[in-house]
Amino acid sequence: MIIYIAVAAMSGLTILVLLHGLRSLVLSGSKLESRLQPFAIPGAPTDEVAEKQPDLSDRLNSYFNTRTFAGSIADKLWQAGVELTVPQYVLIKLAAALIPFVIFALIRLSVLGIVFGLLCFLLPNLWLRRKQRRRRAEFEQQLPDTLTLIVGGLRAGFSLQHSLVNVAKQAPEPTAAEFKRIGQEVHLGVPLLQALDNLVQRMKSNDLEMIVSVFKIHGRVGGNLAAVVEDVGTTIRERVKLRRDIQVITSQQRITSYILGLLPPILGLVLFLINPGYMRGIFQWNIFLCIPIFALIMTVLGFLVIRKMAAIEI
Repeated sequence: MIIYIAVAAMSGLTILVLLHGLRSLVLSGSKLESRLQPFAIPGAPTDEVAEKQPDLSDRLNSYFNTRTFAGSIADKLWQAGVELTVPQYVLIKLAAALIPFVIFALIRLSVLGIVFGLLCFLLPNLWLRRKQRRRRAEFEQQLPDTLTLIVGGLRAGFSLQHSLVNVAKQAPEPTAAEFKRIGQEVHLGVPLLQALDNLVQRMKSNDLEMIVSVFKIHGRVGGNLAAVVEDVGTTIRERVKLRRDIQVITSQQRITSYILGLLPPILGLVLFLINPGYMRGIFQWNIFLCIPIFALIMTVLGFLVIRKMAAIEI
């Protein structure tokens, strides 16, 4: 009876989390322009917003914004280009953990439900980290063309700030969004070099850090900035080309890591469908429970080792 009550409570909580998460995704967004609009546009109706009665989404936002982990999650969401707020992301993680637990608890496999619940709780983190890496890679691949736009603006007689604003208008995503944020920070009173440092911290790119260092040195000693930026752009273009060649060479190793990582859980699922009684015995509370736990740990370690061997830094 206690198990049925616990499963029913978890099922209800899962449904509530899913409904509120879907409602938040439909009714609200996390675009930077909407959050900066009351501060960046003179005469914005801030009083009306303040007088509005806060709903559940606003209360959740207020609660999570006071937590210490909210800032780091918000930065990761921006770096990944994901238009979610911190409460929405946390609710998605909770729902991802509760759904498999409830499903396996209904078929009386609570241990397996806990294991899959923990794994599904970590899946949004892995997805977000993958989005971050992909967006950072796209930004670094666009850096040579970005420097070409900056050089063109400098040779046309524009200042560095106007050249960066021109990049935000002509460059593709994600470069346009990042340079647009630089313009918004400058309009809010942030110094240009500080806004560029913030960009380096968000993207964590060595090539971008070298470019910002060139801007800082030029601000102190002067010189022909267009010629220096053009030389740096040539160097970065060669680095991007070399990085692409390495990605092609190590593609087989990366595919192997995915195959070896997915093979054990897929094989376990097939065996469970063929002989559920045999697989159910492995996940009981006895000495044999160490078998799937040890297999899971070794599978994850093997996946990480292969990925580390295939990761070559330039």
